[in-house]
Amino acid sequence: MNAAPKKKECDGYSVAVIIIDPQLGILIGDISDGRGASGVGGHVTDDFESYVEAAHGEVLEETGLTVTSLTPLFDDEVWRPNPCKRGDGPDGPGHFWQVYVAEAEGCLEPDKGSFSKMRWVSKADLQKLVERTLLRVRGELTDEEWVSEPGITFSWVRWLAEADLITVTGPELREIEKFMLTDKTNRP
Repeated sequence: MNAAPKKKECDGYSVAVIIIDPQLGILIGDISDGRGASGVGGHVTDDFESYVEAAHGEVLEETGLTVTSLTPLFDDEVWRPNPCKRGDGPDGPGHFWQVYVAEAEGCLEPDKGSFSKMRWVSKADLQKLVERTLLRVRGELTDEEWVSEPGITFSWVRWLAEADLITVTGPELREIEKFMLTDKTNRP
C-alpha cells in the first residue's frame, strides 16, 4: 500500500512576482483552491537557493513565461504574519517576503494546479477586483459568490498597493489584513 505523499512544510520564506506587460497589463490568475486572484508566488527554499532564483523559477513553472527584467520592491526581505496553507513556519505564522515587479516573454501556459484562470488586466480592472475583496471582507459576498467571481487574495492586496498598481486607504488595508489573519472560512 502506498503512503500518501508527505505534505511540504512551510520554510518561512516566500517570493511574489508582479508581471507587467506594457501592452497587455498586469498578469493575474485565480488560484485553483478558490482563495482569489493573485500574481505568481511561492516558497523559496522548496526548489531554489535565493529569492531571485525563486522568482525566475516560479514564473516559469506557473506561467510558462521567462523573466526578462526583475526589480525588487524592497531593499531587504520584509516579514509579514500571513497564514500559510502548509501551517506555521519556523518563525511562527508568516513569511519573510521579497516582492518583485517583472517583465516576461514567451507563450503563456498557466499551470492548472496553480491557477484555474489566468489573464492580463488593466489597472482599472485590478482596482475593481480589489473593490470585490473589500466587499468580501465586509461580509457583503457569500463564499459561493467569492469562489465564482473572486477578488484579489487578501495577502496580495498589500503587494499591489506597494507597487502603486491599486489604490487602497490605510484603514482599508488594515481591514483586509485583519480579515486575512482572523477569517477561518477562506484560509489557505
